[in-house]
Amino acid sequence: MSDQTISVNTNEKEQQKESPVVQVQETTGSIEAKVTAGVSAKATEAPAEDSKNPPVPPDPEITILVSRDRMEAVLAIKKPPKCRPVLIDEVFEKIASAGVVYGVDHNAVEQAVKRSDSQTLCARGTEAQHGTNAFITLTFNRDDKGRPVQRDNGTVDFKNLNLFTTVNQDDLLAEKTSATAGTPGMDVLGHELPAKPGKDVILPAGKNVYIEENKIFSGLTGQVLYQNNKVQVIPVIEIKGDVDLSTGNIDFPGSVIVHGSVQAGFTVKAGGDIEINGTLSGGVVEGKNIIVRMGIQGMNRGYIKAVENVVAKFIENATIFAGNEVIVSDVILHSRVSAGKKVLVEGRKGLIAGGMISAGEEIRAKVVGSQLASNTDLEVGVNPLLREERQQLKREISKVQTSLDQAKKGLNILRSMNAETMPMDKREMMLKLTKAQFQLMGQEETMKKRMVEIEDMLIEMRYGKIRISEVVFPGAKIVVGSLMKPIREELKYVSFFEEEGEIKVGAYN
Repeated sequence: MSDQTISVNTNEKEQQKESPVVQVQETTGSIEAKVTAGVSAKATEAPAEDSKNPPVPPDPEITILVSRDRMEAVLAIKKPPKCRPVLIDEVFEKIASAGVVYGVDHNAVEQAVKRSDSQTLCARGTEAQHGTNAFITLTFNRDDKGRPVQRDNGTVDFKNLNLFTTVNQDDLLAEKTSATAGTPGMDVLGHELPAKPGKDVILPAGKNVYIEENKIFSGLTGQVLYQNNKVQVIPVIEIKGDVDLSTGNIDFPGSVIVHGSVQAGFTVKAGGDIEINGTLSGGVVEGKNIIVRMGIQGMNRGYIKAVENVVAKFIENATIFAGNEVIVSDVILHSRVSAGKKVLVEGRKGLIAGGMISAGEEIRAKVVGSQLASNTDLEVGVNPLLREERQQLKREISKVQTSLDQAKKGLNILRSMNAETMPMDKREMMLKLTKAQFQLMGQEETMKKRMVEIEDMLIEMRYGKIRISEVVFPGAKIVVGSLMKPIREELKYVSFFEEEGEIKVGAYN
């Protein structure tokens, strides 16, 4: 590329004097603004030297080179022999005349002036800081699934595999960090360099979640999943096969469906219902309602505990607790079964043989005992869980009343003091005791109400009945409340109930 030079001369009246010539050159890789000391065309013919006037020293060459991206400027100073000193002000004038107005390094310029010949980076622009993209942070760990729990001694528990991540309602599940706009930059010529803003992302909200202030929260208690780029919570987990070493123990706040069986030694616990399509063999199962379609084989270990009902085809060598009812379609053999209200065995066989069956209100079956006179105990009018709860409530009420008395005594002492001269710490203590008093009074009232409910239910249980639609064999024992009646002969189509302080035998109805 040919050089382009623009010459600027001084006033015509001073054409004989030296005048600076500004040269602008475009060279490969940079735009060069060169300012050199020179003479006009007429001054090129030098006069004869005057011995009385010494020659004028030459001017230094000062060149400013600007990079093609205009992000850097280089100061080049060339000092011919016997040239005059370089003035700092003229260097800054040359920088300004080259259009460099931003990022000038004054210290670097001053150091360059002191050196003989030099090239110095005298100005640097500022790069634009582009914005960052928005991103999502999950608060639950997606990578620990299927890893056995490590015990304190360093061994691992292969029955606890963390296959499911459970959350409670209103738990934080994910949070979005918003995109930033970025910061503009500037080149050495003072041109602004625009910044690219970061890209936004949409919160990956799926089912049963809600969004507040760029955050995703759980809408219910259940299993949290990240599927198809969505965060969702489901109230039910499904086990496609058996609960065994492939799944480990299950502990879930929602409901659980097991399409296979629960193998011996494994545990299934749920805050909701549990449905097992196969059998339950010697495991531990706890839930709200428990349904075992193919029956329960307890193997004399483990237990089944339901807040409400237990439903099964059969129960054998098992321990069962139900808050309301135990419903069995076939048989109960050699098991310990306790229900808050009823035990019903009225299916094809409807047999209860061996073990102890208790219910708060009623036991119904077709056949009780066997011709071999196996020991079979049936008990109604008793709810061990209610009795235990009543005893616990009595203890808790006593504790609350003691704390309430102490709070009242403290308040009486503080109220007897002069309110105007009472220290600040005493005022704070009075406020705390007043709050504590109201809280304790509320707790006491709630527990007393529950106590009344329990007493009413226990009174109703006095009228418990045992109804046998076919036969009761000798060896069975009937208990109603605190009364007991052994069966010494075969009885058919009978009912047992308490009347006038003894167990009466009536017709089945």
